Amino acid sequence: MPLSSMVLSDLKHESAAALERLYAHANPFDVPEGCYRGTYLAPVDSRGARRLTNRLMVLGGFRLPRFGVDFDRRAWWFGHPRLQVGAFVPRAGPSRWRDTRTVGLHYDPSFLPGLVKQLLYDEVKPLSPHLCLGIGGISRPAGEGELFFFALTR
Repeated sequence: MPLSSMVLSDLKHESAAALERLYAHANPFDVPEGCYRGTYLAPVDSRGARRLTNRLMVLGGFRLPRFGVDFDRRAWWFGHPRLQVGAFVPRAGPSRWRDTRTVGLHYDPSFLPGLVKQLLYDEVKPLSPHLCLGIGGISRPAGEGELFFFALTR
């Protein structure tokens, strides 16, 4: 199936292994624009994702609440798009965790506490102008930092 015709339901029915392949082989284009709603898809198969503290963080932050990303305002939102937190700078470049190019979300401009800001890192792979596949995680090396797959839709 061409990436440009993929929709959220296609990603929801994929296994974590299939999401890995898609993430590795999809070629990103420009940094996304607009406001997207997030959907938790699956845990990444990594040591970090299996740690209880990280599983609880993902549950409380991304499996239970409504969340999304506003690329125009460059911030995450939780509950409602007006409730923005976690300002970031998107940078297209090499993935921190995979052998591919992606859009890294760097939280340097955020007003979050320093320790929290230093821990945050996420990557997004645009699949079409209306759909992105992302890996949520923390700022740790491959095997420890990548925690879960998520989708962003407009």
